[in-house]
Formats: sequence, C-alpha cells, structure tokens
Amino acid sequence: MDGIIVVDKPKDITSHQVVSRIRKLFPGVKAGHTGTLDPMATGVLPICLGKATRVAEYVIELPKKYQAEIIFGKTSDTEDITGVIEIKENVAIPTYSEIAKILDTFTGEIEQTPPYYSAVKYKGKPMYRWTRQGKKIPREKRIIQIYDIKIISFNQQTEPHLTLEISCSKGTYIRTLAADIGKIAGCGAVLSDLRRLEVGPFNVSDSLTLIEIEAAKNTGFHEELVKPIDVALGQFPALELTDMQIESLKNGKIIMAESTGHNDFASLEGPLRFYDYHGNFKGLAAACNVDGNIGLKTLKYLARNEALKGEQ
Repeated sequence: MDGIIVVDKPKDITSHQVVSRIRKLFPGVKAGHTGTLDPMATGVLPICLGKATRVAEYVIELPKKYQAEIIFGKTSDTEDITGVIEIKENVAIPTYSEIAKILDTFTGEIEQTPPYYSAVKYKGKPMYRWTRQGKKIPREKRIIQIYDIKIISFNQQTEPHLTLEISCSKGTYIRTLAADIGKIAGCGAVLSDLRRLEVGPFNVSDSLTLIEIEAAKNTGFHEELVKPIDVALGQFPALELTDMQIESLKNGKIIMAESTGHNDFASLEGPLRFYDYHGNFKGLAAACNVDGNIGLKTLKYLARNEALKGEQ
C-alpha cells in the first residue's frame, strides 16, 4: 500500500504513537510522519505509507496553517500550558488594536529561537533531553516565514485569551510565537491550545480520526482512504513521457530533454513529476548535464508495484 493517509491527531499522544498505531493496523507496510505535533496539539498529521515514505522530505517542506489559542498574563518554561506556569500579577493586558499592531511585527520573514523543550538537535540529542537534564544549551536563531496571522477572537474577561489563525513555513514553533507576542505585549503569554488545519494540500476537513481509520480497516475500505503519492508533490512541475522514456528512467538511464519536446529544464531548481500518457504518476526526475546538453535522470521511481532497477 503506497500513499498518504491524513490523520486527525488526537490530544495527549505523540506523533510517534500515532505512527505506531498505523503500523499495527497495516503490518508490513512502512509508515512515517511528516513533521511532529506536540502531544497537546491536534489536527492534520500526514502519514506516509509504503513508497510515499520516500517523499516525506518534500511533505515536511510544505507550508502549514494552525488555529492557536493564547492566554495572556502567564509564562511557562515550555511556552505552553503544559509547563511550569508563572502568573504575571498586575500587568496590563493589551487591547484588540494593540494586539493587531503587535501581530503586524510578526508577519513576513522573522527570526525565531527554538524553545528549550524542542526536538532541535544539539550534539545528536534533542534539545528537550538536555533541558530535562538541567543543562541550558545555546540555541541558534532560525529564519522562518509567517505568511499571515488573523485574529479569530479576543476575550478580555477573567483569563484573557486570543485565538489566531496562522499560516507559516516549516520549522515555526507556534508556542514560541505565543511567548514572543506576550513579551512584546509586556504581560507574558502561553499557548493553551493548538490545532493544525492544513499541511500543504492536506486539510483538516479531509483528515480521519484513528477510530475512523481502524473502522475502515476492519471493514476492508481502508485503501480508499489513502491519497496518491503525487497529491503531496503539486509544487513541482509535471511532464508526460512515452512508455519508452519511462522505461529508460525506470532502469536508471538518462534521457535527453530535447526528446521530450521541452527545453526549459535548465531553469529547474527542484524535481519534476513525470507521468505516462494515461496520467499515471511514475516518479520524480531532475535535470542533469550530459556533455553540455540537458538530460533527465530519475530521482525517485515511485510507480505502484514497480521498482527502479537496482533498488531493494
């Protein structure tokens, strides 16, 4: 079974535990997630199955969308509600218009420092392991992209909280964003709830709970829930090739770009999808130089029930 199943991750379990449940449902099928969600978070978690595990690196790069709830007047060592909470006494909570101005400063390309409780590696170990040992490891800032932030609601009552919809690049820590908003506001803030709404083309409305997936497996309808591999690769240009050209690529040979009727491959920075004339997805190819001419070589051959020559 090759493809992607979109899980609506439940609260209070890890992404690895979701993968383990999927593996138990489909024994013998490779499975892997495409970027972790914290245990407290819910929502879209694409799980790659079979040959789709070979495109996980591209799924991880896709933009994300979240709905996040932020509580003002508190801070936390984990930057979310699950950590050790400190109440900030006698602080002024920002108004709606002040929040809107603060959010403007977070739109676009920004620097973000990963939290101490994160999976970012230092000397081969995740940061959270060093932190649990009581060691504060130097953290390097990273560049992320916040494409859009929308205020969904703002409640200034007993426990002031803000609900946001955030579109962002990979590598964005929403709990760090919440903490940074609180710092600028001067009153502190923690992330109290997080739901991932989208990962690239995968939407929460199309996702399935683990219970739904288990029920489908028990009734024999599970394969209908698995999305084709190329659904995750729409960011790459597509090309139709003849059966002979596909056979050459399948066997590890290079084909010349001019033989495909297209000559603009030199400008490609990433892969391209190739299909047969019936619209069947076959794999990913990349441009290469062959004695000064442009050729195409296989990056990953992903056709169902077929293997690239020499692959195991």
